[in-house]
Amino acid sequence: MTSLADLQQKPWLKPLAAASIAALALTACGDDNGDDNGEDVDAESEVETDIDIDADVQTLEEGELQVCSDVPYPPFEYYDTDGNVVGYDIDIAAAIADALDLDLEIIESSWEGLESGIALESQDCDLVISGMTITEERAGNMLFSDPYLDDNLGLLAAAEAGITSLDDLEGASVGVQNGTTGHTYAEEELGLDVQQYEDSGLLLQGLEAGQVEALIGNISIIGYQAGDDDAFEFVEEIDTGEQLGIAAQQDNQELIDAVNEVLAALESEGLLEEIQQNWFHSDDTPDEGEAEEDDDDDDNDEDED
Repeated sequence: MTSLADLQQKPWLKPLAAASIAALALTACGDDNGDDNGEDVDAESEVETDIDIDADVQTLEEGELQVCSDVPYPPFEYYDTDGNVVGYDIDIAAAIADALDLDLEIIESSWEGLESGIALESQDCDLVISGMTITEERAGNMLFSDPYLDDNLGLLAAAEAGITSLDDLEGASVGVQNGTTGHTYAEEELGLDVQQYEDSGLLLQGLEAGQVEALIGNISIIGYQAGDDDAFEFVEEIDTGEQLGIAAQQDNQELIDAVNEVLAALESEGLLEEIQQNWFHSDDTPDEGEAEEDDDDDDNDEDED
């Protein structure tokens, strides 16, 4: 499997524009209590796949594959300028749905509901595809597919902070996204007293605004968001050997087996690498935008924080 070390070369992919920061701050992903009644959003795949899997799977709605995802979380899932949800995970979800001859439905959900397994337990969706690292704790609450991307953590710091390694973090203010492996690593492995943020966009804003001097997170996320902005310095990669997986309800082994068949076919035909290259090593990915407003919403809602 192609790793991010193979895909991502310095300087990091794209600079984070002001418009994308505004989009990232729109956390329209259910309530903070994990009681997810997510909203459906339109998805748009960027890479065409043609895989056919002969599998009899059970889904919540006949003829549909409902996928929960924490939007926006670029480059895994985010809004393009037309208000469609696009990203690496969306292309994977579209390939799975197409291979199973199902209509894809993306459901916005909170990260808390996804990583805890609540979204699956409450039958909000059939699968969770949202850049989620496979961990022993999470595997106790859901079934995971075979890994579909290798990842690691990284340390990103303000250029003026003078932080050159993990050893410099003692006494520094460090930000993490709540409930992530970066959060766990910073507290349990490094013993840091961290400042927690609800999503990756707010985390980066915290660094940009000087609320924290550095942050720890997956390089797939912080590398993409930081881009080649001279205000940030990617200090080092933390080799945690993380792998991302797709999750299903614990009693739906048939669906996970089918997902694994699709992933194996994507890998063998070179399509998985094509999707990865498109989202992690290309200048042609869609620009970030905001969710489309409902027709009956007030026009001023575009200014909502």
